[in-house]
Amino acid sequence: MIRRGEASFAFGYLAYYMAFGVFMPYWSAHLTHLGWSASAIGVVLAVFNTVRIGSPLAGGWLVDRARERKHVLVIGATLAALAAAWAGAARAPVAIAVSIAVYSLAFTSILPAYDAVVLDRLGARRSDYGRLRLWGSIGFVVMVLGVGALIERQGDAVIPQTLLAGHVLAVLVFLCLPRVGGHDGVATASTGGFRFALEDGATRLLLLIAFLQIASFGAFNGFYTIFLRHYGFSERAISLYWSLGVISEIVMFWLSPRILARVPIGHLLGLSVALTVLRWLVLALVPESVVWNTLAQVTHAACFGLFQAITVMLAARFAPPGAGGRAQALLSAAGAGLGGIIGSLVAGALYDTVGPSAAFLGGAAFALAALVCARWPAFVARL
Repeated sequence: MIRRGEASFAFGYLAYYMAFGVFMPYWSAHLTHLGWSASAIGVVLAVFNTVRIGSPLAGGWLVDRARERKHVLVIGATLAALAAAWAGAARAPVAIAVSIAVYSLAFTSILPAYDAVVLDRLGARRSDYGRLRLWGSIGFVVMVLGVGALIERQGDAVIPQTLLAGHVLAVLVFLCLPRVGGHDGVATASTGGFRFALEDGATRLLLLIAFLQIASFGAFNGFYTIFLRHYGFSERAISLYWSLGVISEIVMFWLSPRILARVPIGHLLGLSVALTVLRWLVLALVPESVVWNTLAQVTHAACFGLFQAITVMLAARFAPPGAGGRAQALLSAAGAGLGGIIGSLVAGALYDTVGPSAAFLGGAAFALAALVCARWPAFVARL
């Protein structure tokens, strides 16, 4: 259950992921509607993720020093809404690429800063993170289903308008958050900059695991919608598959406090990455199977939901006092940022030059490398 005073923070996740529930599954379909190739789409997604390397670092740095952390969140949400409007109206490739860069700068700076705020709020109850984060997954699935239904009736032209609507809602929700006190603006010697991550081997390995795991999602995040269209699935089936994955993620976030209390965190991390290897192999080898696509989406509970809960907690555990925002920012930059860039570029190239299944085989190779790192003895010893 959500405790008194925490509901507004759950709604923050809800609003953020409602906006993301338009961009992630449908933006590539919007670009396909404009006549773009998979390789060109991969380049734009790489632009989004290139900016995503630095923007969380800025957001984390600001939130660690802000006297009123809510201002950081509201400004980021407002800039993201303006950039979403620009991206939706743009038609020239350069304009779309630049607008997506600005969009990424604003939008991706929000989440690691918000995670740090929520984890500070939870304090010793960090394992309850999933109970708040699951509302983001609920928002995501609501938008996936709603936008999927709109596309079925009106076509891909509705995607830019729904993306803007999601971001306007996010601005309103962040404006309604309670005041979130920050620090006094002075960094301590032990937490200056991001030096702590370079000095700790376990943190470096965690960032490498995040990079490899998220890189493995390149084909899924960028091309799963058009992948399913290629194999003859309807728009309704596509939205249901996206929704099934997120529903399984919601269940995992709800159960994660109990699971983390009973099973060693190192075992859970290894399981989540091992299932990711199997998931991408299934999609590559039996892409037309309704049963195997369904089972693959159910594993999203562990491949993303459990992985997210574990890595956010480990980043907070490894970070020194006063560096929570920067720790989450580094995790986001290494995973969603750098991992997203490499994953989308590799997936786009494989999709165009070899075929759809090859893109998912590439993802399986990334996940296998992440599994090796997750079971590295020196890293396991720190868990």
